[in-house]
Amino acid sequence: MLIIDRFAYTNNFAELNPYMKVLFSITLILVSIINSNIYFACVLIVGVIFVTLAGARIPIKTYGKMLFAPVIYLSISILAIIFSFGFNEVNDVTKYVYIKTFDFMNFYIGIAEGAIEKGIFISLRAVSAITCMYFLILTTSINQQIKVMKKIKLPFVFIELYVLTYRFIAIFFEEAIQIQTAQKMKFGYDNYTNSMNSLGILSKTLFIRIMIRYKNMESILEIKHFDGNFI
Repeated sequence: MLIIDRFAYTNNFAELNPYMKVLFSITLILVSIINSNIYFACVLIVGVIFVTLAGARIPIKTYGKMLFAPVIYLSISILAIIFSFGFNEVNDVTKYVYIKTFDFMNFYIGIAEGAIEKGIFISLRAVSAITCMYFLILTTSINQQIKVMKKIKLPFVFIELYVLTYRFIAIFFEEAIQIQTAQKMKFGYDNYTNSMNSLGILSKTLFIRIMIRYKNMESILEIKHFDGNFI
């Protein structure tokens, strides 16, 4: 079982009305997307994190690890927004760049006016949406989510794709953890060279194992006279 599933079934909000949890999460996600105030975004992030940690009793360490990965990727992406670069002959640098950090043979790298504020705001907007989504997946089990989807009459094709995607994410992590654990037992990550070699083997083996799991699932469904509906 994925750690997300474990928390979704055991958190303090697990038995609450799933319709209210989904409505609450979706509303906050929409608010975070259309919000144009930096201070409100900060309040929203702090508020949702507090409710998730203090209310639902999600462990701080686990939540921090979950939030760390998207924040790192987001930070790298925001650098492309903050920094401007190009050739002086094509762009009039003096019109919008006020901090030139590098200029060589008409090529410049600088920070455009208002870029830092824009980058910070986009980051806060994205983080607020992520925290709202985390509240949903950490407090609402997949069964409750499917129940809500059926109630609001979402297309069955969408629900089936959702279930299949969720299932294969679980299979992916399950197989990856098993392979990595076996490699660690054989000291596959004791130095840089072994680590790179182990990662290559893990990627190749993981693809093969997932395809085998898919074939097994397909065979099981055929034995059970699968009629095309997963739900």
